[in-house]
Amino acid sequence: MEHLAGTARECNALQQALALAKWVGPGRPVTAKGVLRRADLPEAGQVLGVAMPQSVRSTADVPALQRPWTAAVAAGLLSVSDGRAVSGPTLADGDAVLEAWLRALAAVLAVTFDGDEPDVLEIGRLVLTALAAEPAPDLQKIINQSSYEVYDAFHRGFGDRDPAEAALELMAAFGAVDRQRRITPLGRWALTSLRDSPDTQSELEGICQLKITLRYVQPQCLRRVLVPSSATLGDLHDIIQIAFNWDGDHLHAFKVGRRQYGDPYFDAEHDEDKITLGAVFAVFAKRLSYIYDFGDSWMHDITLEKVIEPDPDTAYPVCSGGRGDAPVEDVGPENPQWTPFDQAEINTQLAHLASGAHDVEALLRDDIEVIVTDAYGEHEQMTAFLTVLDEEIKFPVPATLLGEPVVVTKLVEDDATVELRAHCRAKRATGLMSFADLEFLPGTVEAWLHSAYLVYLGRPPVATAPPADWDHLAQWRS
Repeated sequence: MEHLAGTARECNALQQALALAKWVGPGRPVTAKGVLRRADLPEAGQVLGVAMPQSVRSTADVPALQRPWTAAVAAGLLSVSDGRAVSGPTLADGDAVLEAWLRALAAVLAVTFDGDEPDVLEIGRLVLTALAAEPAPDLQKIINQSSYEVYDAFHRGFGDRDPAEAALELMAAFGAVDRQRRITPLGRWALTSLRDSPDTQSELEGICQLKITLRYVQPQCLRRVLVPSSATLGDLHDIIQIAFNWDGDHLHAFKVGRRQYGDPYFDAEHDEDKITLGAVFAVFAKRLSYIYDFGDSWMHDITLEKVIEPDPDTAYPVCSGGRGDAPVEDVGPENPQWTPFDQAEINTQLAHLASGAHDVEALLRDDIEVIVTDAYGEHEQMTAFLTVLDEEIKFPVPATLLGEPVVVTKLVEDDATVELRAHCRAKRATGLMSFADLEFLPGTVEAWLHSAYLVYLGRPPVATAPPADWDHLAQWRS
C-alpha cells in the first residue's frame, strides 16, 4: 500500500493540486461559489503553466485550472469558507493519501462529466474496467450499454470532443493509466474501491461545520451549525427547521447534484433518512441545497466549511453562530414579519432534538394528523379526538389528578370551552375533570393519546415513548 500511496502522491493531478495549495498559502479571496476570482486566474495559471484564454469569465472556463482546484479542495489541501481559500495540511502517508486521492478523482470526474455521484463513479468504474480487460473492449460500447443517466453524463457538454479521450486523459493525470494507456496498479486499486456501491464508500468522519444561507433574503440570513457526519439528511432537515424557526407544515427536499432527497411518504425520489452527511460529503459534494415549502420556495444553500474533531464535552448538533433575522412563513410579502436570531433558543431546541424528545413529538404529531384528517375547525377536530379516543382507550382506566388516584370512565366534549373533559371517580369526589390535567400510567395507549392531545393543545407531552407493539391508529389511516 505504501508504494500505491507514493504513486498517488506523485501523480500529476495531485502535484498540481499541491502547487495550487502552496500558492494559496495563508489565504486568498474566492467567489461566492468558492472558486478563484477572475482577477487571480492569470497568476494561478502561471503557477501551473496553464495558458489563459482571451476571454475568461470564471474558473469553469479553464478546465486545466478548475480540475486541480477541485482536486485540492476534495483532497483537503485547500479549505474554503467565509469567502477565502486557505492552504490546508499537506498530504499524509499510507491509506490517508489513497483516500484523499480517491476523493480528488471522484471530484474531478464530477466536474468533467457534470453528473450525479453514483453516475460519475460508475463512469470511472467502467473506464477502469475496460482498461483492465484483455483485450481492452470498446469503452464507448460499454457506456452505451449502461444506464441512461450514465450515458447522458458521459456525453453531456463535450461537443465534438470524444468523451472517451477526455476520460483517458483524466485517468492518466491521476496515474491510473500509464503512457501506453494500460491500467496501473494504482488504477486497479481504484477499480476495486469503485466496485463498492457509493453507499459503502468510506465516509467522512467527524463534526461537519455547515454554513446554511437563506437565499434571496436581505439582510443576509445565515446559520452555522456543527453536525455529526453520522447524521442523515433527514436529521439535517430537523436541524434547519429549528435554526430558521420554520413550522414544518410544508414539503421539503434536498438537492445533491442532480439527485433529490426527501420524505418517501410524500413520494420523494430518494429517502433522506438513508444517506448520511458523511456519505454526501465524502466524495465531492461540498454544497447542496434545501428547499422548504414548494409554494413560497424558501431556498437554503448548504456549504461544508470544514470537518473538525468532536469535543467530548459538547452535545451535537449545536448552532455555533449566525446572523440575520429569519422570515416568518405564510404571512405574505405585503406584511413581512421576522424572527430575530436567538442562538441560545436555537441551541435549547437542538438539545431537545438530540435528547430524542423531538422524535417522540414527531410520532405524536403524526398520530394527531391521522386523528384530525378531514376535520375542519376546532369543534370538528375536538369531535375527531373524542371519536378516536373513545375507540382506542378501554374505559374505565386508572389515572391521577394532582397526585390523587382517580378512575376515568368516559370522555365528553365541552362545546363551550372546546376541550375534552373526563368523567372521573375518586374517593373524595366524582365528577367532570379536564382531560388535559390528568396523568396516566406511562407506556399505555391512554398515556400516549393523552400526550397527543396535549401536543394538539400546544402543551409539552408527558409520554416519552409509544406503547410497545401498538399499531399507531392503523385502523384510522386512509
